[in-house]
Order: sequence, then C-alpha cells, then structure tokens
Amino acid sequence: MSLYSVYVAFCFVALLLVLAYTGWLIYIHTSPFHVAVNRIPGPKYFPIVGNALEIAGGLDHLLHTFQIKWAQKYGGIYRIFIGTRCFIPISSPELMEVILSSQKTIDKGTSYSELIPWLGQGLLISSGDLWRSRRKLLTPAFHFSILNTFVEVFNEQSRVLCGIIGDICQSFADGKSEMDVYPFLAKCSLDVICEVAMGTKINAQTDDSDYYKAVCRMGQVMITKFQKPWLENQRIFSLSALGKEHDQLLKTLHGFTEDIIRKRRKSFIYVSNNNEKNESGIKNRLPLLDLLLQASDDGKFLSDLDIRNEIDTFMFEGHDTVSSLMGWFLYCMAINPDCQENAWTELSGVFDNSERDCTQEDIPNLKYLECCIKETLRMYPSVPAFERTVQEDVQIGKYLIPAGCTLGCLTLATHRNPEVFPDPLVFNPERFFADEANGRHPYAYFPFSAGPRNCIGQRFALLELKIILSSLIRRFKFEFSSDAELLIPSHQITLKSLTGINLIVSRRCNQ
Repeated sequence: MSLYSVYVAFCFVALLLVLAYTGWLIYIHTSPFHVAVNRIPGPKYFPIVGNALEIAGGLDHLLHTFQIKWAQKYGGIYRIFIGTRCFIPISSPELMEVILSSQKTIDKGTSYSELIPWLGQGLLISSGDLWRSRRKLLTPAFHFSILNTFVEVFNEQSRVLCGIIGDICQSFADGKSEMDVYPFLAKCSLDVICEVAMGTKINAQTDDSDYYKAVCRMGQVMITKFQKPWLENQRIFSLSALGKEHDQLLKTLHGFTEDIIRKRRKSFIYVSNNNEKNESGIKNRLPLLDLLLQASDDGKFLSDLDIRNEIDTFMFEGHDTVSSLMGWFLYCMAINPDCQENAWTELSGVFDNSERDCTQEDIPNLKYLECCIKETLRMYPSVPAFERTVQEDVQIGKYLIPAGCTLGCLTLATHRNPEVFPDPLVFNPERFFADEANGRHPYAYFPFSAGPRNCIGQRFALLELKIILSSLIRRFKFEFSSDAELLIPSHQITLKSLTGINLIVSRRCNQ
C-alpha cells in the first residue's frame, strides 16, 4: 500500500471520528435527557466511557473519588457517566429526604444485578408488589418479642468468640497478641445469623465450614469481577476461570440452603402436628425459615426457590454488614483509648466486673456503648452507598432527574458532612448524646437507610452488636500499634479495610 493510500485512509478515519464526535456533542446538547442531567454539576465526560477512566484503580480510590473528591468539589448532588449510564450521587440531607421518603423511588439500582445469581428476587433486590408483599410477610419476624428470644443465641456465640480470642492471648507470655480480628468477628456473626435465620448451627467459629469459606470467597469473586470490566459480558465471564469458580460457589451456597430447607420443612411439619418445641428447644423462638415455611402453604404462596432467596438474602445481609461494623468498632476503640475506657467503665458498672451474660434488661443501660456504635456507623457505615433507579421523571431540589438515571445515596459522604458533624474525621461518641443530636436533620444520619425501604433488621443488628461488643470490651483491651499506618476503607460491597483489622489484644487485668 502506498503512502498516499495510507494518508487517504487516515484522513477518512479521522473525518469519521470528527463527525462522530460532533454528532455526539449535538446529541448531548439537544436530547431532553442530556439537557436535563447536564444542568447538574459534575465532571466532564467522554463518549462511550463517560467518567470511567477517572474511577479506574483500587477500591479505596473508587471510594475516595465518589465520596470525598467529587462530593467536596461539586456539592450535595452531582452527575457522572459510567459508560453510557448516568449516575446522580447525592449527599445532601435535604435532597436525601426526597429520595428516601418517596414511595415511588424505591427500586434498587443496576449494580444490584450482580447479586441476583446468588440472592435471586429476595427482599434486598425485589421491587414493586413483590417487594411490598415480602416486606409485609417478613416484618413480624423482627418484632421485639421475637428478637428477645435470640438474646441467648447472641450470648452463646459471644462466649465462643471470647473463648477463642482469650486462648490466643494466653498462648503468649505477656498475654498480648496482635491479630486480624475480622475473621473471628465474621465467623461469629455467621454462626448467629445461621441459627437465627435457619434454626441450625454450622459452628463456623470452631469447625472448618465449607459454607463460611464459600460466603467469604463469593464476596471476593464479585469484587474481582467488578474490577475487570471485560467480565461484565456474561458469556465471557461464564467461560473464565473466575466465572467457573463463581458457579461452583453458587452450588455450595444454594445446596447448603436447600438442604436446610428440606430438613427444616420435615421438622416443621412434625413440630406443628405435635405442638412441640422446635429444634432450638424454645417453643417461642421462631427462626425466619420457620416463618417462611408457615407462609408457604405447600408451595402455593412461597415456593422453595422463594424461600431460598429470602434466606440467602438474610444470610448475606445479616453476616456481612454486622461483621463490617464490629471490625470498625474495635478499630475505633483501639485508636481512641479514652473512649474505650469510658465504655469499659460503663460496662463495669452495669455488670459489676463479671462475665455474666448480657440480658435484655441490661440493654437500656448501655448508653455510652450505643453512642460509640452510632459514631462508628457515622464514620464507617457498613453500607457506604446504595442505589435507586429512577423509573419516572422526579424533581429533586432544583433539578429534574429524568427516568433512566441511577441515584447514588452516599451514606459515607453524608455522615462526614462538616456542616452537620463538625470535625467529621474525629471519633466523638458525644455527638449522639440526646442534647447534641437534638435538632439534627433526620436524614443527615441513616446507617440503616430510611423511609419505606429502610433495613428491616436494624433492631436485630443493634441488639446483636450490643451483646457481642459489650462481651468483648468487658474482657479485652484493644490497641493499635504505634508504628502502623491507619486503616484504609474501601468499598467491597460493604465497607472493609484493605489490609484487615490488625489490633493488639490483651485480657483485662481484672479478669
């Protein structure tokens, strides 16, 4: 091919690119959709890729860009494009109220589709009439009278957790051990939710559990897939080694749940026919699975697949979010020793320096501990962001958000708003003292979401957290190495540290 031919071909391609770019510019300046979203401040974006190149990098970079960099630069609402999809991240409490209190903008965003192979159309992902009917069905499972029956489970698993950590500490001459506490917390929370949701024990804390390994690995696989955009193509993903591992993990997870459902259904029928205590030994304890079986009416209302979806959803949500919070709580206690000592002093007064179980009557007296939990959730919300899909045009503040956009509710950015929380990077539990919190905008703090689609299990989670964390703080002192770098938060479905939660743990001297 002659140089002249190459030159002509190059000019032709260049002309096509110029025409395509010009056409794109005309389109984004004239189409009603783009005219509406371009009124919203935000970074410049490019054809096809949008702003994707700016968020490429590690999961900590992704979190920082969305929640800090762009939120500070553009304010409480801004606009970006990931590929051709338009996202409207929001962190203004006033605008958040419009979204979260709406009965219309309740459908989850497109990112949740990654969870469908595992969780199906469970309560987390479902929408419309299906979501409303399931929410109504499941709400009684979290009534305070039922929650109280699980205090025994929380205490039992707390004792196991404390025993394991205590044995590790005692194996060192000085009684101190540096350890990544997160795996221990994750196994404890998984044992709790298995017994509460399914009425069965897997003993993840003491035994080698394939189910625990599969739960942990599934989260890692999903994050790896997110970091490799070419795997978004389902055919490419299914042919990849990661896709094949994903399918094998699904078999383990679904197989475990299905086996429990089959066994529990037989037991449930026997217990119902004979009016006897269930497998847990407590007649009034109603695992979530039993509630679903009760409503299934032999598959006429809920199929076994429907039940599996709901159980898998609660296993995922009830394990991952609680583990995240407990890890960040102990980290906050370690780097704020004065707060840890204040919490320990309160607990010593309530429990009289004993190792007795925490009772329902003790819970109202754990006021400072509760403030520490709330402040941890402010700085390190377990779910740092979540999405809503705009199904029909909606007015949010002075902007018209057209149908087809995805709203990003930035929990972390909202919680760190210096206009609402002065010195937002300072851990200060007193922010949640009654006189300090009075008058604060109700949508400035929403660790469990808010409005009609708030977290159905938030009272359950707080009760579990207070019992487990009070047990740990009573028995152990947590410290952070003086020469270690502060932990780096990252968005890994829930908020996790990139390097684990490595703390120095020792028995309290009064033990």
